[in-house]
Amino acid sequence: MKIPDHIKDYYIWNGINPGYAMLYRKVAGLPGLLIYIYVRWQKNIPDYMTKLKSEWVKLDNVKMFQEGFEMDRKTKNMALRKLEKEELIQVDYEPGKAPVVRLRLE
Repeated sequence: MKIPDHIKDYYIWNGINPGYAMLYRKVAGLPGLLIYIYVRWQKNIPDYMTKLKSEWVKLDNVKMFQEGFEMDRKTKNMALRKLEKEELIQVDYEPGKAPVVRLRLE
């Protein structure tokens, strides 16, 4: 999906670009918006052992629920598929583990 030029010009507050946020919402609805905000927020938190920030964020259902980003597992997976199809995210799936996501828009 080509990103319109005017979206790139929006003011970025704390790493969250409102234009990108609305693009994620347009593609995958409210779950897409929640995924975008959660991933941007988690990217700004350094790893507690290495003190480094990672581009990849684990979308663990329990942690998302604890942080107030609760959504049904099926809803989350459907949103991830829509976002991945539109090339807004890159997802790494491992059987029996939570998906790991990287935003493709920065």
